[in-house]
Amino acid sequence: MQNTLNIRSIVEQELQQKGYNLSRFSQVSGMNRGTLSLILNGNPSKLPSIPQLDKIAEALGYEQGWLYELYLEECFDREVPHWRRLKNFLYRCIQLDKEELIDKALHRLMEDCSQTAAVFDAAEEWYEEGHRQILLPFYRYVTVNEKYRHAERLAVSHYRIFRLSQSENFENNLRAAITFEPYRHELPVGFRLDGLLKLANIYYNQHIWEKVELYADELRELATEVYENKISLHEDQDREKGLETERHLVVYFGQGYVLKGNALANVKKYDEALTYISGYQNLYWFNGLDEIGQKEVLKLSHFSEANFLAVNLLKGNQSYLTRYTEFLRSNPNELLPGLMVIMDAANQHHFLVDHILDEFMIPIEKMKDELQYQNGYYQSTSSIERYEDLYRKLSVYFLKYQRYNEGIENLLKGLSISLRVNNKSNLLAYLAMGEVFRNYATNSQINRFEFIMREVLKLEEVQLSNFIPDNVK
Repeated sequence: MQNTLNIRSIVEQELQQKGYNLSRFSQVSGMNRGTLSLILNGNPSKLPSIPQLDKIAEALGYEQGWLYELYLEECFDREVPHWRRLKNFLYRCIQLDKEELIDKALHRLMEDCSQTAAVFDAAEEWYEEGHRQILLPFYRYVTVNEKYRHAERLAVSHYRIFRLSQSENFENNLRAAITFEPYRHELPVGFRLDGLLKLANIYYNQHIWEKVELYADELRELATEVYENKISLHEDQDREKGLETERHLVVYFGQGYVLKGNALANVKKYDEALTYISGYQNLYWFNGLDEIGQKEVLKLSHFSEANFLAVNLLKGNQSYLTRYTEFLRSNPNELLPGLMVIMDAANQHHFLVDHILDEFMIPIEKMKDELQYQNGYYQSTSSIERYEDLYRKLSVYFLKYQRYNEGIENLLKGLSISLRVNNKSNLLAYLAMGEVFRNYATNSQINRFEFIMREVLKLEEVQLSNFIPDNVK
């Protein structure tokens, strides 16, 4: 039996129940009587536009979005919908946050690959308006349907997916990076600068230093090429097609040196790292510096001072410890990364730094509590990673000197954060340390450790809850 449930029949039933004739409903809805007649009495009936459907819904006492499910079905049942009609429908779904209907519409549109360019252009238009996560299905549609596998819009779609997929989950970020990176060369130069900087930072958080070096080198080379070819160096040119960057050009140039130097320092190539630090020590020669650019240069110069002291300290030169501590006192924003450097140096070269911990750990913990209070938890993945890393270094320091209670307390703090962000490489290290030093833990610490391990099982979807002995539940 043919399904007679459609927009026309439902609206007719509503009008009848509420006692409206065509003339009266025209007055109530503010719609032209002739238009209403075509919708309700035409043969075949006219499918209303989205604005018309919203007016009908409002006049009948329903929320906007009423009958959208049927509207989508009728769009495709009658014929392949005209793109303008479908675009209006999709835009209203974005405004009303109807993600399920967007997915259904794009799935139905899969049968018509000729709309790929139109879908991409619409997504870019709406991206410029400020819409973000809800556009992911549009860009995924383009990546599936784009016939020319190296077309610019395919690369831009992968770039958008990469950026929109970023979260506090390190593993998800890494997966998004791996998917995106083969398409980076096909991007417009501005997007490529942004993409390379983001890739380098993701791999930095994952401690994959070879990749950090690779993308730092690419970033530095591309920024240099852009600079030397004088592409959009001034503020009034920054939004020209081909160089739509989120940051000033000097940031990409300087960060290419920063990331390269930091990656080298992390693999203990300290002398090489020092040569890259000099590359961003003084960038005031950089042409095209506006007020924003001047601030970025000052920030990079600040980084170079901090990193110069840090690398020399990591080389084992304890004479830099006092200077570095003084630097941190004068620059409280550097306390967290700075203390991580101090702990690395202390663990590598057997420095005693209790006096520094006594001074700095109280403000460090206060900063963490304020960050948690402001954002519900840590909003920035770099902040999360730093606190997790710091607790791991602290646990090593205390355990090395057989201060087991302090070591295990820091281990548990870091393990908890590592679990939350799904950082599996550090998670395994924490679990191993926990097992090795289990005999030195208090009963309370053992209970907290076992609770976290059960959470790990949940994360891995290991269904063992019915088999865990009662004494460890």
